[in-house]
Amino acid sequence: MEGNILANKSAADRSSTDFYPTPIEVTKALLKFLNIPKDETIWECACGEGHMAKVMSDMGYTVISSDINDLGFGETRVDYTNTYKRDCQWIITNPPFKESEEFSRRSIEHKVNFAMLLKSQYWHSKKRLELFEYYKPRYVLPLTWRPDFLFGKKGGAPTMECIWTVWESKPAKLTEYIPLKNV
Repeated sequence: MEGNILANKSAADRSSTDFYPTPIEVTKALLKFLNIPKDETIWECACGEGHMAKVMSDMGYTVISSDINDLGFGETRVDYTNTYKRDCQWIITNPPFKESEEFSRRSIEHKVNFAMLLKSQYWHSKKRLELFEYYKPRYVLPLTWRPDFLFGKKGGAPTMECIWTVWESKPAKLTEYIPLKNV
């Protein structure tokens, strides 16, 4: 274990920027489920190195990419939580977990459809209940596999369970819970 920081599971060893690239299959499963028309534009507002944006683009979507850090992809140094809305119909992102609630609230203000990749226990928090009740998501989509955000660096045994939460441009009357299969 010596010299292998990734083997540790403590919060102190997490990426300081909360940067964990999204595996291809996670984005594909969501887009297959949503079946968004190809003429709609998607804003990936925490694009990092472009993992999700590349998948969406390869699937035929027009994608606007931005990130607060200069990681070499998309518009650089755009703080999503303090920026104006782009011309898009969807916002789809894997936000930094520590800012996920702020990203969700900002997306509500943009009045477009949006989807956030979150930890599976995200809604198991009293403080997030107010957000859930204030602006009900349309879908909570648990993944039926554990994505490998480290791409094999920990021996290919991922431990994080995730969900996509999808909001429509107006709060849903009913939230559906539908497990997604790996595509």
